[in-house]
Parts: sequence; structure tokens; C-alpha cells
Amino acid sequence: MTRLLVCAGLGGVGKTTTSAALALRCAQEGDRVVVLTIDPARRLADALGVERLGNEPVPVPLDAPGTLHALMLDRKATWDEVIRRYAPSDEIRDRLLGNRYYEQVSTRLGGSQEYMANEKLYQLVQSGAWDVVVLDTPPARQTVEFFRAPERMRGVFDQRVLEGLLRPSKGLLAMAGRRVTGLLRRIAGDHVLGDIAEFFSLTTGLSAGFRERHRAVHEWLHDRERTGYYLVTAARNTQSHDVREFLGVLEGRQMRLAGFFVNRTTRDPGLVEPIAELQPPAGVEGVVWGRALDGLVASAAAQRREARREGEEAAALVRSHGQVPVWMIPDLGEEVRDLRGLTLLARFLPPSPATVIA
Repeated sequence: MTRLLVCAGLGGVGKTTTSAALALRCAQEGDRVVVLTIDPARRLADALGVERLGNEPVPVPLDAPGTLHALMLDRKATWDEVIRRYAPSDEIRDRLLGNRYYEQVSTRLGGSQEYMANEKLYQLVQSGAWDVVVLDTPPARQTVEFFRAPERMRGVFDQRVLEGLLRPSKGLLAMAGRRVTGLLRRIAGDHVLGDIAEFFSLTTGLSAGFRERHRAVHEWLHDRERTGYYLVTAARNTQSHDVREFLGVLEGRQMRLAGFFVNRTTRDPGLVEPIAELQPPAGVEGVVWGRALDGLVASAAAQRREARREGEEAAALVRSHGQVPVWMIPDLGEEVRDLRGLTLLARFLPPSPATVIA
């Protein structure tokens, strides 16, 4: 059974890097893993040490019991792939790919990025080639759109909309339809309406397939046994509005929150008292040494206070969401740029034990 791990969070909290590290951790455990990002950033390719990521899984050179592949969603390429795979004939395939309204739908229509992410996710999970699929989502607000995209995009394939405009019959609604159609003709021209009519006509045989695949994806996303959602947040952002909104969406849709990854946390130095007891090296005046110690003690005390504050915020986060586990990931002191950095980061992720927070 393929497991689906979804990493979500705000922008700028290290979500993409954490997704890659989680995928690497699963591969280290012996799983066949693929990580998919629908955020069009290059960070994932850079961190994994591959030249570029495309719309198909690329192997990541790895010395581990399992395997790791990665890909980055290409919206247009995925649309074209779906049309080529599911069109009932070569003629319909070619006419759709050359249709100007289809060009707009596949490249510019709002929601089509998330809609194609659902299609790509279907391909990966349905293939049976992977033990684990890790999904790196866009920032939290756009992740909500990922969940809503199938419902929103159904109208694109709803022929009743077109029929209401191009085949008005009688009454007030028909009069309104004729007015709208006339306005469209004046603004866009008959050729645009012709492209739209052709698009709806050609997609008649595809609509049921779109609905069936997205029903399957909907079931996977809500499967509490094999799908888990990890919310990635920075130590200072655990109580932000977007975090609360996203958690509310998960709860409302009865999706399983598997845990929190709190990135870039402060380590508690635990050295305040021992520092104060250090003796000055030979040749260093007592006054100079005292000032140096005061600075070190103040810095360590401030770091300890920050670590405790972050721990208290994380504890509040856990208490408010049913004691969900949290992994406190320390600030590594440098940006993760390669597999070496990912390997270090992966040490702090599942199946490593969650942080115990009182």
C-alpha cells in the first residue's frame, strides 16, 4: 500500500527542503520514494543535487537501502499528457491540443495548476511503483486551493454552461443568454465561441474520466490510514493566522494531521552557570575576562530564554490540536544546499522520535 505524506506550510519556512529531507529519510529506511513539488521553485533540484527536475521522476544518486526520485509539476505538460493518454481517438487528441480555448485552460486558468497536481498525484499513487509519495505543496493558502481545485474545475467541463449560452431557448433566461452571447461575440468574435464550442464537444468523452480520477484522489487525500499531513512552520510562526486557517481546513475535511515540523528552533545551551565559573587564561586581566564572561553569559541566557519560549509555543500548538506529535528541528546554522545538508536535516524527522513537550 502506497503511503502519501503531504508537507504544507507558509512560504519561507523551509517546507520544500523539509519535504526533500523527509523523502530522503524514508529512502534511508528502505522505501521506494518519490517527492513531488507543485511549487515552481528550483530549490528542490538544487538541494537534491540534480541538474533539473521535469514532469517525470528523476533518480537522485543515493547510497541508501531504498531509492529516491523527484519531479516538479509542469502544468502544461501534464495537461497535454492527460489528453494524449485519455483522448478516445488520435483525431480528438490532435484537435484538442490545437484548440485555442484549451491553450488558455491548460496554461492560464485559475486552479488548473492545482487541478493538474491532482492528476499527477493520481499517476504516481496509481502506478504502484512507490512505497511512499511525498507531496511538497505551495504555501498554505494555495494548498487549500489544491483541495478545492477538482470541485472548482468541474465547471470547465460542464457542457450545460455552454449549452445555456449557445442554445438559448425561451423566456427571460433565454433572453439573458442571448444578450451574454451577443456581448461575447462583439468582444471576442465568433471564432472564440467556436473554439469554446469545439472544446466542450471534444471533451465529452473525457469528462467522466476526469471525475473518476479526482474521486480517487479525493479518497486518498482523506484516507486516514495511508495519508498524513505534516505542517511545516518556523519557530516564530506557530500561531499565525494562515497556520490556524490551514489546520481548520484539515479538521473540517477530517484529514489526518500526522504532526508538526517546527524548523530552525533555538538550542538550549545549558551553559550559563558553567560559563560564569570559567577561570581566565594566563596573561588575561581579570577585568577584561570578567567583561568577556558577562557577554557570554548574557548571550547564553538570551538563547536559553528563546529556546524556552519556542518550547512553550510548540506545547501550546500541541495542546490545541489533540496532542499531535511535534518534531523540533534545530537551526543548523547554514542553508541546506545539497544532499549532505539534507542528510543532516533528515536525522531530526520521522521515524526519529517526536520531541517530548510538556
